[in-house]
Amino acid sequence: MTIVCELAAPFVANSAVDNSEVIWPFRGHTDVCLRCQARHAAMSRTARELDVLSSETIRAPLDLEWRVMSSLEGDLAVARSWKKPIALAAALLSMAAAIVIWRLRPRAQS
Repeated sequence: MTIVCELAAPFVANSAVDNSEVIWPFRGHTDVCLRCQARHAAMSRTARELDVLSSETIRAPLDLEWRVMSSLEGDLAVARSWKKPIALAAALLSMAAAIVIWRLRPRAQS
């Protein structure tokens, strides 16, 4: 691979993705260089495949975030079945604490 191939690489890739000709300073080189032609063909094929894939809509599983975060935590991960009960218990506990604090607050003397 020559220095001209390296310099032409981004322009070859752009022309393949845009389905246009390589810009004029590198056109003469890419017309005779088999490596640059192969790179252009590979990038064109990849661009076409990505274009086909872009029209498809693939929905992620609803619990994807939970599964990813659980896998990051390792042994400390909370099982999915405990997610709602723990949240409910935390809410009830905080409400009970707020009531106790409110009831035990010092009252102003009138």
